[in-house]
Amino acid sequence: MNPESNDGATTDRYRSFVGLDCDAKARELVEALREAMGRDDRADPFWDYFQAKLNGTKGPTYDELYHLHCHLNDLRDLLERWDEASLAALLEDLEVNCC
Repeated sequence: MNPESNDGATTDRYRSFVGLDCDAKARELVEALREAMGRDDRADPFWDYFQAKLNGTKGPTYDELYHLHCHLNDLRDLLERWDEASLAALLEDLEVNCC
């Protein structure tokens, strides 16, 4: 379908993302990750690095979805080490539907 011939209707460049609210899901996951990090004296060098990226204190500032997408495998590993199956499921959903 040619997006220029849509008779004025709003189209999304990535039609498959319409209605998924990927940015909100990414923010939700990041908030849950931050909460999980605060539990049980968790210390992790990757988390420190990733959190600095999220906070914009290390490297360029991008949105949460970008950072999650760039570090999917590292985050999977982190969540496995933390035994956070529910967060791993959220990450999986985000990857399949939004990345």
